[in-house]
Amino acid sequence: MSERPITLVLRVSSNPTQESSTIGARGLDEQCDTLRIRCACRHECRTCSSKRRKVKGTTPLTQHFGPLYCLFAAVANNQEPRNRSQNRDANPNDHEAFRRRWLVKSPRETDPVTCKAKLNSFRFCLLILLAISMTEGDCCAAEPSADFYVSLEGRDNWSGTLAEPNDSQSDGPFATLTRARDAIRSSGENRAGDVLVLIRGGTYRLAKTVDFGLEDSGHPGSTVTYAAYPGETPVFSSGQAITDWKPVTTAPPGLPEKAFDKVKVANVSGRFHTLFDAEGMLPRARSRGFIPLKGGSRNELHFPAGRLKNWPNVEDIEIVVRPHHAWIVNILPLKSVDEQKQIARTSIDATYAMNPLHFLKTTNSCWVENALEELDEPGEWALNTQTGKLYLWPRNDSPILAPTLKELIRIEGKIDKEGPRDIPVTNLCLRGLTFTHGERFSIAPDDAGLQHDWDMHDKANALVRLRGTERCTIQQCHFAHSGGSAIRVDLHGRYNVIDSNVIEHMGGAGVLLCGYGPGTKDVNGGNVIFNNHIHHTGRIHSHSPGIMLWQSSENRVANNLVHNTPYTGIILSGCMTDFFRRQGRELGRTIRRHEIGSLPKNPKQEDVLPYLHTRGNQIERNEIHHAMEMLGDGNAIYIRGAGSGNVIRRNYIHHLVAPMIMQAAIRTDGGQRDTLIAENLIYKCTSQGILMKLNTRVENNIVADIIAPPRGYYLSVREGPLTGATIQRNIFYSSSDVCTFIDELPPGKGRTSEDRRGRALARSKDADTDHNIYYCASDPALGEQMLEKQRRDGVDTQSLAVDPLFVDPANGDFRLSLDSPALRLGFAGWDHTKAGLIKEDSSEHLQEPLQ
Repeated sequence: MSERPITLVLRVSSNPTQESSTIGARGLDEQCDTLRIRCACRHECRTCSSKRRKVKGTTPLTQHFGPLYCLFAAVANNQEPRNRSQNRDANPNDHEAFRRRWLVKSPRETDPVTCKAKLNSFRFCLLILLAISMTEGDCCAAEPSADFYVSLEGRDNWSGTLAEPNDSQSDGPFATLTRARDAIRSSGENRAGDVLVLIRGGTYRLAKTVDFGLEDSGHPGSTVTYAAYPGETPVFSSGQAITDWKPVTTAPPGLPEKAFDKVKVANVSGRFHTLFDAEGMLPRARSRGFIPLKGGSRNELHFPAGRLKNWPNVEDIEIVVRPHHAWIVNILPLKSVDEQKQIARTSIDATYAMNPLHFLKTTNSCWVENALEELDEPGEWALNTQTGKLYLWPRNDSPILAPTLKELIRIEGKIDKEGPRDIPVTNLCLRGLTFTHGERFSIAPDDAGLQHDWDMHDKANALVRLRGTERCTIQQCHFAHSGGSAIRVDLHGRYNVIDSNVIEHMGGAGVLLCGYGPGTKDVNGGNVIFNNHIHHTGRIHSHSPGIMLWQSSENRVANNLVHNTPYTGIILSGCMTDFFRRQGRELGRTIRRHEIGSLPKNPKQEDVLPYLHTRGNQIERNEIHHAMEMLGDGNAIYIRGAGSGNVIRRNYIHHLVAPMIMQAAIRTDGGQRDTLIAENLIYKCTSQGILMKLNTRVENNIVADIIAPPRGYYLSVREGPLTGATIQRNIFYSSSDVCTFIDELPPGKGRTSEDRRGRALARSKDADTDHNIYYCASDPALGEQMLEKQRRDGVDTQSLAVDPLFVDPANGDFRLSLDSPALRLGFAGWDHTKAGLIKEDSSEHLQEPLQ
């Protein structure tokens, strides 16, 4: 065999059971003149380098990368090596998959590594490398490499090219994220390839939102990344410490006697609506709930005697109200209180009239917050802006922080809001960063609400906001303990990736994709929301979901874990037809009327469908549990006012256990058409499994053990006719005899073809209904009776009322036995354990098609 130089490729991948071997730099020096091993995200282990930093002893790669195992291969030079730009050009969304590959190459090619070895056999090369990896002795540590660094120990007048200050304190990292951004900006067209900024651990207090604009985009084929320094946790917070707390020596008017020797007071300026300690968000002083009296309006609340007062600082006091409907919460500042007439007026309108709840008339739906007389529990606080006094009953000894910003990071392109074209920021990535302590938002007089005011259109209320972006990534970040939402992608937002983040304890929503209002401008879509763990959203705005898509198309929402939400887990929404005739805050203000032109006086869905852009979305392999913990008339997954072609499949929805009659696991609501609900597993959900309307297709689902009472409907059919609908190859399984497999509304009083709401009757016999299984384990006769009724109606001719033979349904194992009758009916099983979070490297699954 002739002697020739070779290219060595070292690939690194996660394995929690094995540690990587150490690389002894001295041993490597003996084999080659120069060595530097470098990965795509700029981590590197290097020696014989002018920038190297000597470290005593042998340092394992696990110091920087955690548990790893190494796979070595030798490739002849005549094989074209892979490089970062080639990978990204091939798949711009597959950044992380390439990041996990380490390349060792000749300097003639890309100059990360030179290693010329004259070896007579491929096998001997591998043995040498393995031996080298075990070498003990002095070496250079596996030191991360980046273009710039940011550190709490840095200074903005330094070069930013060192990871830590040098010995003479004359150079080192930058001190702020904005300085690193500006350094990249100044390089302009001179920079080539990817740019990486590594941010050292610690808490960075922001007094101003960090803005990224068009000049901060990555060049075509490359990415600008702001990432956590390996093994460290950089935290961005707008919380500013409140100091100089003093004990209350003279009780202010209204302070409860039980709180007198517990409460502290501090002098503050300005107004804020949230407060934090080391445990998270602190609760504001809150009254007991009450039921509003009848006769209220959107800005007038009629209250029981004694419940509200004409406080001296009445404009500091807010009422929290569920106005007439169970699905919304408004937080409204008071304008005045007339104690004699028992009427309070608000400075902002509620979404609906402030009357008792429509279907829950005995539910306390209103209370008061921030009144000093309600400060009666540890952790509670109240702010009086007239006196500049903040009162707090501490629950621990940790520092108290008041937020100063609603947005910590804003990535914003050039937006032409009324025009047809925007210029987006591109190829920007945030990775491994933590964001916390943002302020709560309030409704403004000119806000434009989405459906039911569940959020506001184009509103600055998220910790990280993308407004006019393409191919930007938020990955492996942590969002926690904040008054607003975590992530918004507003207006123009295409091909962005929100991947493997943890979002928890938010006052608002987890992730919102929010395009332009109904019109012809359709530039929000093709995004990926993947492998995120989202829980305990809606801590303030209780209606806020885990994930919401509004006027956004062809997105993939997959493998997310959403749980412990007061209301719905995932919402797909657009604009209902009748709102095209309205001008109010909810939806009416979002409509781009200059693009729509004239519509019929009473438009129908086919008239407005071209302007509804929530279409073609895939909601798949998500796991949702313990949604609907507080509000009513909601679901784990909900869709209404959207376009066509949305697919909800292979989701695992379980343990919606709150005793609320008005809920379902999956629901298509009024007027929604052309939706596929397929291959989902619904288990132990209260009240209803699937609620379908019009031509919805319900196929190949398992609906098991719906919790009842209330209701106990496995499939509710509402709003007909069901022309074009399908109810095929589903398994409806109950271990309890409190079950209704298919529920249909009867005709309304004096009507024959409409229900009590005037909707055309929805009847399963009008759908393509067959090849289903109806089975009640405790009383098989119930399934038989259901099947007999269906067959009398001319449907379900091939369906069965038999045991589907699940492996272990009592313990939630709904795999089918090999001899299951469902298989003979064409039921296609799937592995529900593949729903929810992916524990291994998620990048390989980002664009994975659903089989």
